[in-house]
Amino acid sequence: MGVSIDHHSGDYYFLASASSEMDKRQKSQQMIKSLRKRHLQIWSALAVLIPVGIVSAVIVRTKPVTSVLLQPEEVAPLPVVIKTVQKENYLVRLRGSNQAPTQLEWINKNILTFPTAVIYKTQGTFSPKNSDLIGRIEARGTYRFALKPDQKSEYHFVLYDFIHQQKIDSINF
Repeated sequence: MGVSIDHHSGDYYFLASASSEMDKRQKSQQMIKSLRKRHLQIWSALAVLIPVGIVSAVIVRTKPVTSVLLQPEEVAPLPVVIKTVQKENYLVRLRGSNQAPTQLEWINKNILTFPTAVIYKTQGTFSPKNSDLIGRIEARGTYRFALKPDQKSEYHFVLYDFIHQQKIDSINF
């Protein structure tokens, strides 16, 4: 076993390897060439597949949903105010184009303490299942809802909190 001047010892040896060991290492160089070839093939494939994947992901992605208001757009008030009920926090009017009310107008004077309030039109005892949902009211403002034509002269509305499942108030005309 001799000391080679041409080759350094590497990381694990104090002295350089003998020439017989160097011959073994050169045989393993053939393995490195095949690995280099495979490495080149993989990187070439990735160089094509990654941009194709990014472009196809951008094309396939869905468009973001635009915000949709829960309330329909504001409706113009009908000309005739038939009946009015005024409470501390809100004003409720039945409106129409003649003597038959076809619109409910709800004006919040203050912000509601119940953010999940809905209005039901009811007859007799109140039950959400047996009542007609008129609409939802939220913050301060004016809300107008269309009413189905009805031959009755008395109208009963209930302000209901559907999260807490409790009746907030009732309005009788």
